[in-house]
Amino acid sequence: MTRPDHGKALTAAARVDVQVVQLAPPVLIRRAIAHYNARLAPGKRPAETTSSEAFLKRLCVNWLRHTGSNYDAHRNGVRSSGGQQLSETAGTVIKKRVLTQIARTYPWLAEEAHRQYRELDRPARR
Repeated sequence: MTRPDHGKALTAAARVDVQVVQLAPPVLIRRAIAHYNARLAPGKRPAETTSSEAFLKRLCVNWLRHTGSNYDAHRNGVRSSGGQQLSETAGTVIKKRVLTQIARTYPWLAEEAHRQYRELDRPARR
């Protein structure tokens, strides 16, 4: 049975205004690379414009989701209104909506956005 606060959070997650910034591909790629490299763990190889296309697309989708959209703000709002399980469930709804919007806004990133979307439906590996 769904708790009332759980249902409200899921309804809110389905209704939040999802927006993704629109940037020219070279600008987006530069920003995604800079963001990734700024957070790089020691010993990891930095991203470059010559990195593989698949890797750069993953970085771009991740940058758009976390920095170029309102995903984190919406997810954090849900998180503050309920427990961790509630946050994860409603957060997944928001994440899927943001990934769908990224695919619409950036057709050249649609395959990667769809891949990340599908990953959300796979059971966690232990």
